Parts: sequence; C-alpha cells; structure tokens
Amino acid sequence: MEAAKHKKIELITNAEVTGVEGEPGNLTVSLKRKPWFVDTDKCTGCGACVDACPVIVPHQWDQNLKPRRAIYAMFAQAAPLKYIIDRERCIECGLCTQACGLDAINLSQEESRDELKVGSIVVATGGKVFDPASMPEFKYEQCENIVTNMEFERICNASGPTEGELVRPDGKHIQSVAFIQCVGSRDVDRNPWCSFFCCMAAVKGGRLVMEHTPGAEVMVFFNDLRACGKGFEELYSRSREEGMKFIRAIPSVHENRSTNNPVIVYEDPEGGITTREVDLVVLGCGLQPSQGTAEVAALLGLERDRYGFIREEHEVDRSCETWREGVFMAGLCQGPKDIPDSATQGSAAAAKVSIFLSRKGSNHLRNGY
Repeated sequence: MEAAKHKKIELITNAEVTGVEGEPGNLTVSLKRKPWFVDTDKCTGCGACVDACPVIVPHQWDQNLKPRRAIYAMFAQAAPLKYIIDRERCIECGLCTQACGLDAINLSQEESRDELKVGSIVVATGGKVFDPASMPEFKYEQCENIVTNMEFERICNASGPTEGELVRPDGKHIQSVAFIQCVGSRDVDRNPWCSFFCCMAAVKGGRLVMEHTPGAEVMVFFNDLRACGKGFEELYSRSREEGMKFIRAIPSVHENRSTNNPVIVYEDPEGGITTREVDLVVLGCGLQPSQGTAEVAALLGLERDRYGFIREEHEVDRSCETWREGVFMAGLCQGPKDIPDSATQGSAAAAKVSIFLSRKGSNHLRNGY
C-alpha cells in the first residue's frame, strides 16, 4: 500500500511481460495489459457493484475456503483497491452496471499493448505450494478436515474465512491438531530440497491454537526439525516446554467417518504402531518454483538450477544477481525462504539496482526512476 502511494513508483497490475529488448541500462519491456472490465480511473473501490453481483464462486485468495463474487478485489489491502470482473464467471446480468453510480463498468474493454523504457529488471516471480493430492497416504481432498499449511494460515487470519475463529472446515472448534511436516519436501521422488519455512510455520500455528484454546493438544510430526533463524530455536524450546509435542515420524492419515475426524497412524519412536484421532490435520507442504518463474526465465534467457529456481551468480556474495547484467532477483524465484529473508534479499536487489544504474549513468536514474 505504501508503494502504491509513492510518487516515484508506478504499479502496473493485471499485465504480462511479453518481451525484453535492448542492452543493460537501456531496456525496452513489452507489456500486455489485460482488461479489468472496470475503468480503474473512475472506480473508487466503494463495493456497490459487489453487493449487486449474484454470482458466487470460490475465492482463490482464501484458498477456496471463502466465496467471492464475479466482480471482486483480491483482498482488502489490494493496491490499487479497484474491482475487476471475472469474465469467465460473469453472466452479464448488468446488475453491477446499474449499481455503479460512477459509470465505471465496461464489459467491452479489451487488452492493450504498451512499452516501457527501463534501466534494470528485478525478477520476483514467487513460488507455489506443493499439491499434496498426489500423495494418497495423507487423504487430502478426501477428508474435509485435512488442510494445507496455507489453508490453515487463512483459517487463523482475522480477515480469513472464519474471521480468525479457530474452527475446522466443517465448523467444529479445534481442540486437537496434528501438523505433518515435509509434505512434498526432502523427498527424492518429488522435491529433494528443504523448503526452509515449514518447521517454524508449524510451531507458530501450533502456538496460535494453544493461545486460542487453552488445553488444546498440538502435535508436530517431523522428519528433522529445522529452527532456522534468529530466536527460532528458543521459540521451539519454549513451545515444547509449554506442552507442544514433537514426534519424529511421518504418519499416514485416515478418517473416522462417524466423527469426520482425521486419524493419525504412525510408528512410535519408542516402538509399536500408534493411532491418534484429532480434530484437524495440517499438512506442511513445501515450496516449488512458480510457473511464472519458468516463463520469465525463458523470456530473459536466465539460467535455472536443477530444481527449477533461477540460478544466482554466486550463492554467497551475489545471491540476488543473475548471470545477465542488469537483471537481478529477489524472493522465492531464487529458492525457498521465509518473509524476513525475502525482504532482506529485496533490499539487497534494490541496492544492487542503484549501484548498477549509477555506474551505467542511466537516464532512468537521473530522472528519478
């Protein structure tokens, strides 16, 4: 939101980069601007059109746990806070047009082409979460009360589908939860890398359950627990002292159909097969390169490593630089990382861009861009 208000930052959303030409310090970027079907200059984000829309569909921002309308803003803090029409779901009833007092609805809007002159490029294409449906031992999508770590984050969020109330998808309050780690990570048949953030995300999620529901049972099933980062080892130790249970095992999951409760089956480290019934199972799914990472890497001619992430110039002292001069990167496109590390790499990339443009004597730097 701060970036949207900055006079020297131009946000171009709902657009796709289709080509990059030129030399470092003087690049021409070709854009395809997709239609909003709403005049964003006229739209004030009042929401009258949303109230009038009769079409209800799952909302991808809330991991399909909460509905949205065919005309919508992705989330409340979206920048810019303008509405867009999902033309694939729109039934062209015209009710949004009637509700909009600013005449901002334009269903005939078409895509347009544009070019930008820039001095440098920062790639920040993000990543995607592993889909656990391909692992039948976890019964994801077969049992309603088995969710991914991203879905659980939305359940805990105050602006999420339950407004922060800790209830599972069928509406029952959560009294016991099991976190299963390394789902799709550190797996030679799928993704052999560690996704870095999952262990401490589980600890954080477990603490939220314990804070919201005193006496709740929280179990974390792990392969190897990795408390990476400042203060994280202390947080893990404190959580264990306060009653969070950590079990070295990778369980399978079944369902008690009479209660809709997930049933955890695992080999106890002390011997024997143990069965535990819980209210909710949270799958700690790992991170993968996004589709956009592959597309942008091909567009810019960037190298990718054997896992599909963009290869850095040097893994220690040039981790935000690509082999192509003037093109930098930040965040998950380079590899799995948490929010602090992504922010740090973003700041480093910004500093590298400033240094690069100053050395190139770029007109873009002199003009304040």
